[in-house]
Amino acid sequence: MDEDTNMTEMEGMETSADMIMPLPLTEEQIDNLTEENYTTEVSDVNFSGEQDNDMGRAIFPGNPFFPGNNRPNTNITIIPIIPGVTRFSYIRFLNANPSQTPIDIYVNGRKVASYLNYRAFTEYMKAFPGYYRIVVFKAGTRRNPISVSQINVIANRIYTAAFIDTGVNNEWQMITDNTRILNQNRAFVRFIQLSYTAPLMDVYIDNRLVLSDLDFQEVSRYLSLAPGRRNVKLKVATTNRTILEDPNMYLRAGNSYSVYIVGDSNSRMGLQVLIPLEGTSYLSF
Repeated sequence: MDEDTNMTEMEGMETSADMIMPLPLTEEQIDNLTEENYTTEVSDVNFSGEQDNDMGRAIFPGNPFFPGNNRPNTNITIIPIIPGVTRFSYIRFLNANPSQTPIDIYVNGRKVASYLNYRAFTEYMKAFPGYYRIVVFKAGTRRNPISVSQINVIANRIYTAAFIDTGVNNEWQMITDNTRILNQNRAFVRFIQLSYTAPLMDVYIDNRLVLSDLDFQEVSRYLSLAPGRRNVKLKVATTNRTILEDPNMYLRAGNSYSVYIVGDSNSRMGLQVLIPLEGTSYLSF
């Protein structure tokens, strides 16, 4: 892709330069990252490629963004986002960690979320397939990271990256939406248990048992329900004691939802449920 001619052609078109998420790395490149790059844009780091100092963009050999595409010179890192052609995914971040709030999130050295409070989601962001390093800091700081980890984003998926406490460490749980064709007369809902202190639980909707023995970090199957207002109860699987109830879960036809169970059952805050609309309900590729 010739830079001079295509910069004009891309006017009015969405490109990677418009994205909040940075460009991905290869597995080898991400393994070579050092601590000095935690809050430094990876595009400023010279791996095996040459640096385009005038434009401030790194040029890497090969093109991981258009697999099978034989366009000439497509290794320039400004990538046009063409619906139905460009391979990308969506990702949002959830702070589901009650012991770490608020937080700043850096991806490949770029800050993508500031002061993300417990129970808060970011908006969905487009991300190209590849590897990313995610570094979490206490909000407003850039030293002594809370968590350093790596993820691999696959094309044409919708992710929620949930920051959780496992009781041993802090980590990201990658949760993928099912991009099914939605039934315009039904609503879909699933349950995701992200509290390590919560007991094994059964899930009831309108006093009907729909899921048994939901465990920590488990993502349930989708349930197909008639739209409308529903009562959700979570009960201890071994004693049938109700530990959480939400009588106002409203489901709209043609949409898909996830019920995230978060919190600390051993503290005064207890457990909470978050019921956001899934991206599969309204995002497109």
